[in-house]
Amino acid sequence: MVVSLTTRATPEDYGTLYRAHLEPLLRFAWLLCGDRHQAEDVVAEAFARAFPQWRRGMVTEPYAYLRRAVINEVTSRGRRRVLEVREERRRSGSGRVVQRFDEVVAERDVVVRALRRLPLRQRAVLVLRFYDDLPERDVADLLGLSVGTVKSHTAR
Repeated sequence: MVVSLTTRATPEDYGTLYRAHLEPLLRFAWLLCGDRHQAEDVVAEAFARAFPQWRRGMVTEPYAYLRRAVINEVTSRGRRRVLEVREERRRSGSGRVVQRFDEVVAERDVVVRALRRLPLRQRAVLVLRFYDDLPERDVADLLGLSVGTVKSHTAR
């Protein structure tokens, strides 16, 4: 669903935008981070951070802007988590980390586990290419990569 922007954006307009893009962004975030609750938090944060820019008329393509905000938030949370795990290991002296697995349908679980094993950039390439069905050029532009890098991430 395409939501058009007006020069005088109102909170009601943003509510329409929110309803139009919430579900696709939740699925997108879930594929990136593999956790429903974290996906909800990430999408909520993306909408909150996008609102001021949108209200000023700085957002011409809301879904693309929000999708990029989701990627940025997942990346940021991933970095924070790496630092937290590193600090936890340092303090406890343990190299073991307990992993949580979502209770999902077996087929989805296999895909999510496979996606989790990939580096975030490669995961983002695959989700954008095959979930959002974007062409390689658009994925490259969105992530700031060359088309060749997108192709090699996809091939691997």
